[in-house]
Amino acid sequence: MKWIDEIYDTFKYHFSADEEDMYPIVYGLLETKSREEIFKQLEELCDAELNEMVTLFILDQLQKKLAEEGIGRVTLGQDYTDDYIQ
Repeated sequence: MKWIDEIYDTFKYHFSADEEDMYPIVYGLLETKSREEIFKQLEELCDAELNEMVTLFILDQLQKKLAEEGIGRVTLGQDYTDDYIQ
């Protein structure tokens, strides 16, 4: 997507591999766009890109809901097999 390439070229030296560095920049850029401008950018996406974007959004929202309700578990590579009754 052209817009992503432009963002990357402009800010690549401000980004690290950490999403937390990218979030405020991307969010700030989106705040400057109107709804119509954002939809125009989305129209450039192929079906696969649009599906991936919506999938990531849905997964993010589900993770937030799970975290809000204290459901689920983040393992971060730890073995929690002893926590379960067998």
